[in-house]
Formats: sequence, C-alpha cells, structure tokens
Amino acid sequence: MGADVKTAPVAEASIEVWEDNWRTFCAFLDLSSQWRWQSDGERHWLSLDYAGADVVLRRKQYDDVNFGDLQLMERAAIDAFEGR
Repeated sequence: MGADVKTAPVAEASIEVWEDNWRTFCAFLDLSSQWRWQSDGERHWLSLDYAGADVVLRRKQYDDVNFGDLQLMERAAIDAFEGR
C-alpha cells in the first residue's frame, strides 16, 4: 500500500499596493511571460522583452500605465531574481 503523503503548510505572503499603483502592478503581472534570460549553466535574467510587452500592454488596454514605472519594477525584479 502507498505511504501517507504529508504536505508542509504554505505560508501566505501579502503585499500592500497603493491604489495609485494598482494598474501598473496588474500590468507588470500580466507581463510575467515576457522575460528574457540567458543561461551559462545558471539562469541570468536580462530584461522584459519589450516587443512582447508592447503587445500585451496594447491588447490588455494598459494605455494609462507609465512604461518608466514598469521599467522600475523590472529592475527591482531582476535584482530580486539575481539575489542582489
């Protein structure tokens, strides 16, 4: 017979997003499939694929989102991914 499988409890993480930043935050999450990276045995995050990001932003009607704000989030994400 099979062994009982036990799972560890998953900690819930929460973040606070100011209302003024909500659309930018949502847009950034919608860009999650648009990352460029390279590998030399380890994954190194480079940037968002801006051509692909443009398509996502236009199709999801994020005309009101400041691209500079997305780039700021991109840089912070890369630093977090790379452990900096």
